[in-house]
Amino acid sequence: MTETLVRVPGWPLAVPLFWGAAVVFGLLVARHLRVLAAVAPAPPVRAREIPRRLWSVVDDALLQRRMYRDRTAALMHHAIFWGFVLLTVGSANAVTAGLVELVLAWPLDGLLWAVLTALANAAALGVLVAVAVGLWRRLVSRPKRLTLSRSGLLILVWIGAIVTAELATQVFEAARFGPRPGGLVGALVGPSLAGLPLGLLEAGFGLAWWAHVGLVSGFLVYLPGSKHFHIVTAALNVFLRKLEPPGRLPTLDLERTEGSFGLRTLGDLSWKDLLDGLTCTECGRCQAVCPANATGKPLDPKGLVMGLRDLLDEVEGRLPLVPDGAEVRERFGVRDAPTAADLARPIVGAAISEEAVWDCLTCGACVEACPVRIEHVDKIVGLRRNLVLEESRFPSELAGVFRGLEGQANPWGLPRSERIAWMRDLAVPVRTLAERAAAGDLDRVEVIYWVGCAAAYDPRAARVARAVVTCLRAAGLDVAVLGTEESCTGDPARRLGNEYVFQLLAAANVAALDRYGAAERTIVTACPHCFNTLANEYPDLGGRYRVEHHSVLIARLIEEGRLPAPDDGARLGGRVAFHDPCYLARANGIVEAPRRILRAVGADLAELPRHGRGTFCCGAGGGRMWLEEQRGTRVNAERTREVVEAGAETLAVGCPFCLTMLRDGLADAGRGPGSEAEIPVVDLAELVAARLSSGAGFASV
Repeated sequence: MTETLVRVPGWPLAVPLFWGAAVVFGLLVARHLRVLAAVAPAPPVRAREIPRRLWSVVDDALLQRRMYRDRTAALMHHAIFWGFVLLTVGSANAVTAGLVELVLAWPLDGLLWAVLTALANAAALGVLVAVAVGLWRRLVSRPKRLTLSRSGLLILVWIGAIVTAELATQVFEAARFGPRPGGLVGALVGPSLAGLPLGLLEAGFGLAWWAHVGLVSGFLVYLPGSKHFHIVTAALNVFLRKLEPPGRLPTLDLERTEGSFGLRTLGDLSWKDLLDGLTCTECGRCQAVCPANATGKPLDPKGLVMGLRDLLDEVEGRLPLVPDGAEVRERFGVRDAPTAADLARPIVGAAISEEAVWDCLTCGACVEACPVRIEHVDKIVGLRRNLVLEESRFPSELAGVFRGLEGQANPWGLPRSERIAWMRDLAVPVRTLAERAAAGDLDRVEVIYWVGCAAAYDPRAARVARAVVTCLRAAGLDVAVLGTEESCTGDPARRLGNEYVFQLLAAANVAALDRYGAAERTIVTACPHCFNTLANEYPDLGGRYRVEHHSVLIARLIEEGRLPAPDDGARLGGRVAFHDPCYLARANGIVEAPRRILRAVGADLAELPRHGRGTFCCGAGGGRMWLEEQRGTRVNAERTREVVEAGAETLAVGCPFCLTMLRDGLADAGRGPGSEAEIPVVDLAELVAARLSSGAGFASV
């Protein structure tokens, strides 16, 4: 027992008060766990790569580096987080009859305890400043992404009250009995109160001490049902995060006979999905970067996660806090679990509207922005899968897309024989793998060029395909294509929820590629969607290949000096902006290769406001290329506005769908082909091919 505790009237009552609150906290957490135990299991891969996961906990939960995309919010959160950690030492000391102080004061004759007390004092002041900033943001500046809720305000005030009570305890103690070792605030402020009556000082000390213990105990009881439960779950959620490339979607087992395909109800979610809901901080970062939400559509990724948490709360509300003893024995401690009926409420219509499900561009901006690694896109695609595969509920435009993919292996339903039409303007057409095999020189093929549906069927994108071939041939690479044996990779089908058609197309492509020994060569594609699907999703279906986006290969060929034209020092005229495709930069981390190409062709690079991993979608992702935008403004119009305001005179892209969407957006803005203020949109390969044909060459990178 310490001197401070002896001075507190009735201090032994604090032990049952706090530990009783701790028991209630444990029961509330256990009720969460009873629901999590009743839903689907999380993928077993979540337990692999332990060192990498532990580093994620350090990076995201302790250092909180992802928070620093908003510096003010990050500093505020850091102050509250670390202040709470340090102040917990003092709280633990109060409810353990001074045991913590006894242990920590023993080494170095009390120096360690004095240092910790001083640090806790400094942290407490930081917490008060952070609370003031937090209240200002919610009540005065009010950033759009923040949810103004009673719970959020209550938590801030509660935290401020806990810290104030702790500091007041030390101030009154210093005024009456003298400052604690390391008690900086008490030592500074206490003397100014020393002239008050001793009885008043003792009463103030006792009231402040009990207020602190009471507020901490109440906070424990309130915490599991509030958004601040993330202080308990965040580290675990980060540890269990998806380590696969962000653009990779889970593969459905279409052969199973039990359960739902995709996600329909709370019971179809995994416990990791529900943990996401419990971990959401309601910070709104996902909402702020969502292109659908930014253009006035009903999709709100934060609203989806909060909606799932509300469904979880509804189920928990029907469970008793303390399970029946007989049932506990029957189920080894996990009983009074929710029934199938409890978990049967459909998610669509409750946590998210059907319109919002189809607004998603699967661009992954929400996932990239989330500081606690919540996975929104997988959930939305899971909902689409159930709507498509089990209920046949999807926008009417998609009926033709699905028929075209299943019947002609492309989303437009155009004849397969037209897949090689893009080669007609080449002086020397690219031979197909079948032709190379028939001629007996298949072994000489170094690169398989994956053309993709856009370049095969869209005349503008076909020019990109010819430019890619020009670059590869100029570097002396032996190139071949699948030709009419190539099918759509299935990317639009998968992201639109039609997993059956995706797996049908993928199986055909894997069989064709394996027939020609593709695993022994490099597959190159100019489409980030094809790249992502071939590289990250085909391995689940047996297709393991070395796949490169054309920007990566071309940049390397330039740097190796394999593109032969001499450098004459000429520069590409005007300012050039590069639009990072979502499935290149964010989903696969390819950011620098396109810029190395632009530097090599002498471009004066003008970065767009949102670029790199923070890029803004063109509006075609998630299968939205084939869906009309019925709500809000067009996504490509918002991106076009940024291009114009950045002063770009040329817009470079690395994706055929971005090429189409941004050309259309610029045309709508009066900056398209034929206008006096035209901003040409060109693929990276076209810039390099033009350099080759002009003999201008490349600058050193």
